[in-house]
Amino acid sequence: MIAIATQCFGPDFGGIEMLMTSLADELARNGHGVEVFADRIRRSGAPELVRPYPVHRFGLLRPVRRYLKRRALQTRATNTPFSGVFVDSWKSVAAIPEGIGPIAMLAHGNEIPRDIDSSKAHRVRHALTRVRTIVASSRFTADLAGALLQGSPARVVVINPPLLPQEKARSTALKTLDVAIAGRSPIISTLCRLEPRKGVDMVLRVLPRLRERFPNILYLVAGAGDDLQRLQEIAVERGVADSVVFLGPLGDQEKAAFFERSDVFAMPVRRVGDSVEGFGIVYAEAAWRGAPSVAGVEGGAADAVLEGETGLLCRGDDERAVFEALNRLLGDETLRSRLGAAARQHAVANLSWNAALPRYLDALGL
Repeated sequence: MIAIATQCFGPDFGGIEMLMTSLADELARNGHGVEVFADRIRRSGAPELVRPYPVHRFGLLRPVRRYLKRRALQTRATNTPFSGVFVDSWKSVAAIPEGIGPIAMLAHGNEIPRDIDSSKAHRVRHALTRVRTIVASSRFTADLAGALLQGSPARVVVINPPLLPQEKARSTALKTLDVAIAGRSPIISTLCRLEPRKGVDMVLRVLPRLRERFPNILYLVAGAGDDLQRLQEIAVERGVADSVVFLGPLGDQEKAAFFERSDVFAMPVRRVGDSVEGFGIVYAEAAWRGAPSVAGVEGGAADAVLEGETGLLCRGDDERAVFEALNRLLGDETLRSRLGAAARQHAVANLSWNAALPRYLDALGL
């Protein structure tokens, strides 16, 4: 039996949520007993997932959640020992009872402190003393985690977050999206949690210049977040509100249609304070559907988007660089098609669970 202790799990949205849910699904699909100990569902009105394994939920304040989760894990392990535990980050290590089995900790980048002498770094370093393997989402994340390994027996491996085979959009989903598109092209798309470092604001700022060359251009923005109002205001200020559609959160079929209608996926991420993209699994989702990406050079995006092969990298904090990357891809159909085809091939061949699951199991010594 393998335990998964996580703050992030479906049906909540987000890259970590998707990864932890897929990990549990794939373990179960491949015959491994799995039991999930997760925080309460944060998304209002979202029903619990129906899964072929138990999912235990824990609410209340963080210290109480951690205590209840630890007690539940200890009780469960007393009856059926665990062969190992996956945790979604260093923050979840505190919920794992001593002696319960080897721990594999996923590291994503944004939660790892840069200042190795900070109080947070000391807390992370303490958590790492209990970890067998750190599974880093990218080389960037591995470097951050490696800097904190003083005195820790943990090893670091890089496993880019894998994808399940992506479903094709049904005609009904495509027709619904086509109403919003209203015949406009080319289409730039972004799907993310709406926060400044994702770079949606930079795409909005360069949209007036792009519209000079592509009068019927459309920018589709999907996702939710605290930055929505600011982004809508930028679209109005820049005079491009009629060329932008904010779609909100998307279901699976809506997301499939969204990517299939995209000419270029754009998420020119940048660093905002200590906040940075650790990998960006959404680039891989776009790639699976044959959409090349424009990504930022900060963080682990360079692992997700291969410069000049599956997309283009640019400085996400440089308006001119963002414009030039988008303008180049939108204006060169041959380049766009070549990068899109290579992106799909790379995603299918290198970012599948069939290839990744044995490496996750090895992180537990299984």
